[in-house]
Amino acid sequence: MHPLDYSRSYLRWTTAPRTSDARTPGHMPFGNSVRILLDARARLIDSASGTDEEFYLIAPCRTEWMHRDDSCIQQPGGEYRLAWAQRKNRALRFSRDLADPDPRPQPVPIDDRYLDLGYALTPLPNPRPAAENAALVAAAESLSPVVIQTEIENETRTRRAVLEYPVKTFNYHPERILFQMDTGPMLWADLDSPEADPMCWLRLAHTVFNRFDRAEFVLRGPTPYLVDGEQVGRVEDYQDVVAQPARHTFFVAD
Repeated sequence: MHPLDYSRSYLRWTTAPRTSDARTPGHMPFGNSVRILLDARARLIDSASGTDEEFYLIAPCRTEWMHRDDSCIQQPGGEYRLAWAQRKNRALRFSRDLADPDPRPQPVPIDDRYLDLGYALTPLPNPRPAAENAALVAAAESLSPVVIQTEIENETRTRRAVLEYPVKTFNYHPERILFQMDTGPMLWADLDSPEADPMCWLRLAHTVFNRFDRAEFVLRGPTPYLVDGEQVGRVEDYQDVVAQPARHTFFVAD
C-alpha cells in the first residue's frame, strides 16, 4: 500500500445536534464539524476468513463540551481516541473516562448522527525506500518525512498485519552507521486473538527496534499503581512488551 503523508491525512465528519443529551453543562444545541489528524493505520489480512481491511488511528483529544464559552473540558475527563474501520461502519475506542470500571478497548457502532463522514488521505510525495543503515542515517540527518510499514504474521502464516506509522523519534549514530527507532503511538495487532472481528485485535503501542527483521512493541493497557508495594489502583500506561520477528520497509519523502 502506498504510504500516507501523516502531516496531511485526516478523518473528517459533521454531526447533527443531539437534543436528547441531558448531561451538565452539555454541548451547545447544534452540531459540529471536525478535522482530526491520523496517527497511524493498520491493514489486517486473514487468509482463512478472507478478511482484508484497513483501520485508521486518529490523534487523541480530551473529552469536551462543544462550543461553550463558559466550560469546555469535561470532568471527570478522559481521552478520546479511536481506530476507525475503513468502511466507516464501526470503530474501536481505546480510552474512556476515569470513572469507567472496564478501560479495555471497546468496539462502537457508527450511528446516524454523522451527516458526513470520510477520510482525507494524502499520499506521501515521491516515497523512496531506504533499505540499509547508511540510507537511514542520511534520512535521519535530513528534514525529510519518514514513514515505516512493519509487517508481522502469526506462526501459521494465516494472519498478517501491515502496521504503518510516521517516524517521530529517530535515533542514529553517524560514525558507526547505526539507527534505532523509538516511535508511536501506533497500532499493533494480536494475530493470535480469538476475536472474530479483526478490529478487536488492535492495541495501542509504541515500537523500538534497530534492525530490519525484528521489533519490540510496548502495548498500552491497565497497569497496577503501587504505593509501598500495595496496589491502590490502575492507570492506563505502556508496559506490556512483545518482541517478535518483523519486516520493516522505510519510505523517505523527497
